[in-house]
Amino acid sequence: MSCSGDFKSLEKMFNPNSVAVVGASDNPFKMGYYCLKSLLNFKGKVYPVNPNRNVIQGLKAYPSILDVPDEVDLAVVVTPADYVVGIVEECAKKGVRGVVVITAGFREVGGGGVHLQEEIVRVSHSSGVRILGPNTFGFVNTHAGVNATFTDVLGELKTGNISVVTQSGGVCHIFCYEAITQGIGVNLAVGLGNRCDIDFPEMMRYLARDEKTKVIALHIEGLDDPRSFLEAAKEVVKVKPVVAYKVGRAKVDKESLSHTGSMAGDYRLYDALFKQAGVIAVDSITELFDVSKALSITEPPKGRRVAIVSVQAGPAIIISDVCKNNGLEIPEFTEETRRKIEDLLPPVTIRSNPVDLAFAYNPAVGLEVIRLVLQDRNVDVLIMFQLYHPAVPPIAKMLVEAVRESGKPAIVALQAPRDLVRNEVEALEKGGIPVYPTPERAAKVAVYLAKYRQILDRMKLTK
Repeated sequence: MSCSGDFKSLEKMFNPNSVAVVGASDNPFKMGYYCLKSLLNFKGKVYPVNPNRNVIQGLKAYPSILDVPDEVDLAVVVTPADYVVGIVEECAKKGVRGVVVITAGFREVGGGGVHLQEEIVRVSHSSGVRILGPNTFGFVNTHAGVNATFTDVLGELKTGNISVVTQSGGVCHIFCYEAITQGIGVNLAVGLGNRCDIDFPEMMRYLARDEKTKVIALHIEGLDDPRSFLEAAKEVVKVKPVVAYKVGRAKVDKESLSHTGSMAGDYRLYDALFKQAGVIAVDSITELFDVSKALSITEPPKGRRVAIVSVQAGPAIIISDVCKNNGLEIPEFTEETRRKIEDLLPPVTIRSNPVDLAFAYNPAVGLEVIRLVLQDRNVDVLIMFQLYHPAVPPIAKMLVEAVRESGKPAIVALQAPRDLVRNEVEALEKGGIPVYPTPERAAKVAVYLAKYRQILDRMKLTK
């Protein structure tokens, strides 16, 4: 359960000027080694804490956090569980604003671990020190240059406007690794772990006020207080989109717990909760990433009518199937648009919707077709598919201009071996057009963007 807290307490925690690593180590077989290593590029002050070492990874070490001569804003704790309560008490005495408890062995293991977690909560409530975890991988704030985790490669995340909050460190890593691979920016990546203090409702409200966050992505195993989540989500979706992936959907015994010690619950209840709150519910980590990426780059369409343009017919049919099976429309073009396309393309092509440019594809002609399609009053969003071929020159710049002129969103599926279209992808996404490697993924993003439009319309919000 989260204590009340406020925006300022989390703002200071996620934007520290100084960090202490309690349990820091020179031993690469210990987690304390990696927690300290992840902070070596931090531009603020870093203090290793270990009673048995004077120097750790080239930095002066201190016997306890109370021995650090300067102020400490954030403490990362990675010691055996039995020591954590005492360390949190020392942090409170030191005036530390926030504590990340990496250590596991609390509520998630039951027995004495439950009592240890209750003691951490007691200290937090009595002192006001904020606790992330326990049993968390920590957090990354790219804008502040803070990697308070045990994974130094997360320091390679680009700054961006997506903030992802998960119960599972593994899920957050998958999301962040994909972001690194694709070059997509992230603002905050936070692992809540057991949520003894900081929980989803407070994180959502914090991110709603955070100017660097445009999209909020959530991975949820279970909630202890669904009503608090619902109340917070209803507030937050009025300001920013919330995308959620709820796991643990298989029927489970009522006593079943997630690995972070919370009830998995009946997914039907969560589905109803998400719909009531206006949360965009997705079905996989891939969709959580894809939809968050799209919302960070572009805006939702005004309606559900999709135009499809492809250089190959097969993928266009796949896109059409996914769209139709998920409630989107593949409309006929106006008579004027149809006539102009027929004048541009030879009979060997398909000139209705979907438009198949086929082997008659010419970049100039293809671009004019795209312009006509985007300008058609029956179209709300464009999906384009293209396979890499050395005979087809890059069209990213022209496509971005055409989309910008239309004022309508576009999604591109672009497939190539290795990294042959990296520059093209970067140009498209920089221009506000999200790119995906398969027709299914591009089409599903269109589906979710249209669902978000429905949410905005239902809640009478403008976008």
